[in-house]
Formats: sequence, structure tokens, C-alpha cells
Amino acid sequence: MTDEMGFVAPQDTTLQALVERGLALSRAREASQVNEAPPIEAVVPCDDSTMMVAPRSLGLASDRACVETNLARKGLWRPSTAKNEGGELVRLLDSTDQLGPVQRIDVGPPLGALAFDVIVWACSRWRERGETEVRHVPFTLQALGDDLGWRRGGGTNGELTRVLDALRQATFRARVYNARLAETRIDTFGLLDRWERGEPDRAGRAATPGFLVLGDWLQEQLCRKHVTFVNWSELRSLRSATARRLFVYLESERFVGSVWQRRVDEPLLTTLGITATKPFHKRATLKRAAMEVTSAQNHYAVVSLEQTGERASYVLVARRRDDPSK
Repeated sequence: MTDEMGFVAPQDTTLQALVERGLALSRAREASQVNEAPPIEAVVPCDDSTMMVAPRSLGLASDRACVETNLARKGLWRPSTAKNEGGELVRLLDSTDQLGPVQRIDVGPPLGALAFDVIVWACSRWRERGETEVRHVPFTLQALGDDLGWRRGGGTNGELTRVLDALRQATFRARVYNARLAETRIDTFGLLDRWERGEPDRAGRAATPGFLVLGDWLQEQLCRKHVTFVNWSELRSLRSATARRLFVYLESERFVGSVWQRRVDEPLLTTLGITATKPFHKRATLKRAAMEVTSAQNHYAVVSLEQTGERASYVLVARRRDDPSK
């Protein structure tokens, strides 16, 4: 007996049955491998300046996002209701947040809520790639916009371009936690060194993705796992910029137990990027953000602003749900 591949089966019927079963299993494995989905990222070896990846895979692979923890706890970001949150913002000068001084020392445009969202996305994509020695993060404006939940067109690429330019120019001098030295000290650092948007389809040449190049300070901090994890879908479900900042800030606190509280003072408000002039308006902004986090689907049962026994003294209180999965 000979099969279609020319294999001669043995005459013994028992042995023949075993051989035929083995051949059938082998064919089934080959068929499953042919129909198997391609890997998440098909990396094409290239020189040190670029990383080419299949364009379809340039978005976030899961909801498990992260951001460098100093960036979650520093007053580098100024939320705004303006349409162009990357450029039309109050300029960040010298101030003090809960970690200490923070100063913007370049002359580029300020960073707003969208810039914060983009840096969370960049840190998350860097971590997903698993190549700690590489600072390049392949991306396209389209993939970034899709993960932000934006509709395509309507000036989306232009807005993202402005924000990425602002991130590239931004340079800070601030007191931050140095993960290599395991201590807090004044450091001068940037966030992005460079970015390229990629090339569209051309005659005789396929489209190629662009890339973001993380600053060396940011890469080193991420390599040493100084990160705060956050659920991307839960973060994006929050509509206001202050609510998103508050949510990530609470995640960075890593408090033990089900209840956490902190006095509402200027360093905390600076950390959260609340820039209203009057104390009442500042508290109102924080209260609205706390109510939004409370009403959203996450593991915080209640986030609230509560008055203490002292006049005009308030604390921010966060209570986790009994079931962390809720």
C-alpha cells in the first residue's frame, strides 16, 4: 500500500493502522501551522536608526498599559478644555509638586492632556515590544489615533504631529526618583529625542511605519521597571483630562489597604495639573474629576473630596472596591 506521498505502508494490519494514524496527525499539524495567525509583530532586521514592523501591528496589544512613575506623579502636564490640548495651554514655569521643584527649561510649546495620553501610549508600546536595549518604538499616526479612540481625518494627524513635536522639545529640571541610584534628586531630562511619521505607499515601494525615539532618561527608568500600570480602556473611558490624570496618579500611589487619603494642598493640585486661580475653583475641578472616576468602571468604589475639622481644609479620599476585579 502506497499513499499519495509515495510512502509504502507495512503489511501488518495493526502496525499499518498506527502508521496511518501518525500520518494523519502529522498532516493535521501541518494544516494548522499554515492557517495559524501571524505573530503580533513581524520585525524586519535593520540598522540602529529604524525598526520596521508590519503596519497592522502598531497599536496596543492589550489593555495593560503603563507609564514611568515620575511622569504619573509630577506636575509636568496642564489639562485644558481647548481643542488643541497640545499647544494652547498655560505655560508651565517654576512650581512645586509633591516630589519637589519642577521647571520647564526649554522654549517649546507646553504639554497638555493629550501629550500625557501619548506618553502613556509610548511607554506601553515600548514595554510590549520587550526589547529593553532599544529606544525606538515603531508607530504610525493612524495607529496612535485609533488607540486614542479618534475618528480618522478631520485634522487628527495634524494635532498628533503638534503634540509629538511638543514632546520632543520639552526639557525639564525637576526633583524625580532616580531608579538607578534608588534616591530622589534633581535631574534634567527630556521625553522624546526624535520621531518620524513614516512613508505612505509609493510606486514600487510599500508603505513603511515611522518611529518614536524615547529619551535616554525615560528608557533607563522604564528598563529599571519604575512604572505604574493602568488599564488603557478604563483610562480612555474618562472624558475629562483631570479625571484621567487623577486616575493614573491614584494608581501610582500603590497604597496598602482599601482606603487612602491625602491633604488637598498646592503641591497636590500642581501634581494633577489643576491651574484655576481661586481655591474654590481648584477644589471644584478636583471634585468633578473625583466624581467621574467614581462613576466609571474601575476598582475605585469612591473617590471624593472631604472636609476636615479645620476651616477650608480638605482631603482627597480614595476607597477601593472589596473585589479588585470590579
